[in-house]
Parts: sequence; C-alpha cells; structure tokens
Amino acid sequence: MLEKTCDKIKKENKTMTLYEQIKSDFLAARKNNDNTKKNIITMILSDALKLTKEKNYSGVVNDDDIIKIIKSWIKKTEQSIEILTANNKDTSEPSEEKEILLSYIPKTWSHEETKSHIEQISKEKNSKEISIIMKELKTNYNGLYDNKTASEIIKSL
Repeated sequence: MLEKTCDKIKKENKTMTLYEQIKSDFLAARKNNDNTKKNIITMILSDALKLTKEKNYSGVVNDDDIIKIIKSWIKKTEQSIEILTANNKDTSEPSEEKEILLSYIPKTWSHEETKSHIEQISKEKNSKEISIIMKELKTNYNGLYDNKTASEIIKSL
C-alpha cells in the first residue's frame, strides 16, 4: 500500500512528456464523454503509434515528433475550415478541434521576438549565415519560431 502511494507521488511530481500528457487527456476526455477532444486525440495517438512502428521506438514518441504530428493536424483542420467556410457550412467542430490542438503546442514567437532572438544569435556567433543561425535556433528553440519567418529575417540581416 505504501509503495503504491510513493509510486503515485513520484509519478505526479515527474514532469510529463507531451505524449504522456496527451494520453492522460485522452483518458479524461473518455471519462467526461468529450467526444470532440477524444476524437482528435485519437488521431494524434494513432499517428504516434504509426511513428513508433516506423522508427522502432519503444512505444514512446518524443515531444518534437508529437509537435510535428499536431502541426500536421492543425494544417488539415485549417483546410477543413476553409472548405466549410467557402461552402457556407458550420465550422464550429473543426474550430474546436483546432483550439484543442493548439493547446498542446508551444506558442510561437511573434515576428519581433523571432527577430530579437536571431539578432542575438547573430551577435553571439558573429555570423549572418543562414545555416549557422538556423542550426542554433533549431538546437535551442525548436518549435518556438516559424521557419519561414526566421529565414526571411536572417536574409534581411
């Protein structure tokens, strides 16, 4: 009994990976009969499972891979919203799905924040080369910036 309590406390204090958080939210959505959330998370977990088989992971997907999966679903959801809007159809469900998806990825920097970080990296590395700055961004700030925006800013330096 005491061991189970200690294990539970250790588990609660441990920082969850994004994959673990999504699995936990899936169970909560099932318990609460939140079908929209349950359905969209099912799609994410399904893609994650495919990825584990493709890359021979041990059943766990890292946060970067989960974020890529989520971003691909955001793109698909945005396309659905565009099509529904063009056909004067209800967009409430895909809009709700998009909000759920957005809640799992880190907020990306604004243009100004991206420019500030790039200028700082450029000064630290004493370089204006795209490859050097992009490598530094990817290493230290992956997922926090938009690649296209970063590339345009670096080219304008």
